[in-house]
Amino acid sequence: MRRLEASGIIRGYHAELDRRSVGLELTVFVGIKVERHHEEQANAFREAVVKLPEVVTAHLVSGESDFLLQVVVPSLAAYEAFLTGTLLRLPGVSDIRSNFAIQPVKEYGTLPLDNSDKA
Repeated sequence: MRRLEASGIIRGYHAELDRRSVGLELTVFVGIKVERHHEEQANAFREAVVKLPEVVTAHLVSGESDFLLQVVVPSLAAYEAFLTGTLLRLPGVSDIRSNFAIQPVKEYGTLPLDNSDKA
């Protein structure tokens, strides 16, 4: 274990909390399109997203959106406030698409290490 930790394969440990038990009832997957006119603006967007506690994951993606965020908030009203008060004010945002999770099917899967040598 210590060798895996030292090599960076094990990056850390965490406790898996039941979101509803701590009052976080709503998960939203948010696709964000940003204006790519200035690299400074794109970097400012990334730096701002990293600091938002409501954003539990953020990915640079290809397709219709430039970024895909997983946002966790207590309620629809809380998401509306986060959307209008925070997300829409981030640097370079040109479009936001929100998808609301109805029910998790698979949340925290294990990595498919048996398939890692087949790529």
